[in-house]
Amino acid sequence: MERPQSIHEQNQFAEASSALDKAENAVAQAQSHTSDTSLQQAENSLEHATRAVDEIQEAQNQIAVERLNDRLEAAQQTLSETRHTQ
Repeated sequence: MERPQSIHEQNQFAEASSALDKAENAVAQAQSHTSDTSLQQAENSLEHATRAVDEIQEAQNQIAVERLNDRLEAAQQTLSETRHTQ
């Protein structure tokens, strides 16, 4: 029988999702208003999101982990493309 997801694990997912939301917003801002400052803010947000997502890699809910990994990868790719078009 699978054990229920712990409160700690739920909190880690919430933190990772929130950090990723903020990173995606920062990347979108950098994409629409490209400047050194907006690119640096997006990079900082992505670093924070990466650390938060790294914390949940061994979580029980691997489907949710995969979704967060996909979102993180997409945001990183978008920022990379934005940097190259600057």
